Amino acid sequence: MELIVGIIVGLFTVLGLAFLVKVNRNRKKTNDEKESVSAPASDCCGAHEICEFDQIKMDESIIEYYDDEELDEFRNKSENEYTTSQIDQFREVLYTLKTDEIKKWLLSIERRNIALPSILMSEARFLMAEG
Repeated sequence: MELIVGIIVGLFTVLGLAFLVKVNRNRKKTNDEKESVSAPASDCCGAHEICEFDQIKMDESIIEYYDDEELDEFRNKSENEYTTSQIDQFREVLYTLKTDEIKKWLLSIERRNIALPSILMSEARFLMAEG
C-alpha cells in the first residue's frame, strides 16, 4: 500500500514539475516578444499615433486606400444625396476598419473629394470613441 502511495506522489511531483517548466517557457517567450519591440526614435514625443497622423495630415499628397476604391465613384456628391444601398457600401468599409484606422480613412475620403453620408458620421465617431 505504501508503495502505491509513493508512486502516486512521485507521479504528481513529476507532473507538477513538467507543468512548472511549461509555464516558465511560455513566460520566457512572452518576455522575449516584449523585449523585441523596437525603441522609438530619439526625436519621438511618445504619442506615435498622433505624430504619425499629423505627418499624414500635413502632406496632402498622401492618399491611403482602405480597400475602398469603389467609393471613388461618389466623388463630388453631397452627403445627403446617397441612396440606402450606397450608404451601405460606406458602412461596409467603415465596419471592417480597425479603430485606429477610422480617422485616417475619413481623411482619405475627404482628400478624394468623397463626402461621408451624414448618417455615418455619428457612427464613425462612436466607433472611434469606443476603441
